[in-house]
Amino acid sequence: MSPPSSAKGGPPPASSTDLDGLIEQERLPAGRQDLAEPLIAHSQRERILTAMAQICAKKGYGAATIRDICDAAGVSRATFYELFKDKEDCFHAAMELSLADAMGRIVAVYSPDKPWATMVRDAAAAFLDLLASRPTFARMALVEAPSSGERAFELYASGKRVLQSLLDRGREDPVEEEAIPSSAGRAALAAAESLIVGQILAGNTARLPELLPDIVYITTVPYLGQEEALRQSREAEKLISAADD
Repeated sequence: MSPPSSAKGGPPPASSTDLDGLIEQERLPAGRQDLAEPLIAHSQRERILTAMAQICAKKGYGAATIRDICDAAGVSRATFYELFKDKEDCFHAAMELSLADAMGRIVAVYSPDKPWATMVRDAAAAFLDLLASRPTFARMALVEAPSSGERAFELYASGKRVLQSLLDRGREDPVEEEAIPSSAGRAALAAAESLIVGQILAGNTARLPELLPDIVYITTVPYLGQEEALRQSREAEKLISAADD
């Protein structure tokens, strides 16, 4: 997310190379933009990963069994073990697929030429649209992953760190006169995540794009102040209205 120009010296504006560097630094998978809408798995491996997300959404990671996953994917246990060491290994791979998709969407809308607030809005819109189109993967990544083992949690945390780094670029030239503490961005991202997860748990994943104005306000108000954040939120409402027309 490109920051506003700064007269205070500080880091240079972000470029797409910066974003790629953040993703590489966190050892996240490269973005994929070739996944069908909805995701159609053409290989046994992708069928298994899709089944993992489906079973996690239905039963939770802890209750999911390899038999459940194989039955949903239409593969044998032998095929499963040819591709994955165990259930945790499969879950980790499914998280990698999900994060690759998310990073691809963010990279696609990222541009150093956009104002920082516009970049926040565009990235949030892309992310919410992705979650709405992949409901089982959304639940897996945001509900199950944080409590499904160390490897899955690290991928989840790495993805959040990339988003946090991009959001924190707003600290370089905040509208508010007082310096913005780094904790403000973390709190804003946590509040936005809580709102999204609440909707997923309520069975409203398909309606996540409607949260765009709220997400824009929550994530920009620490940096831009209430008046400008409200203006940005209203711009997001216009985007939703235009998409509905």
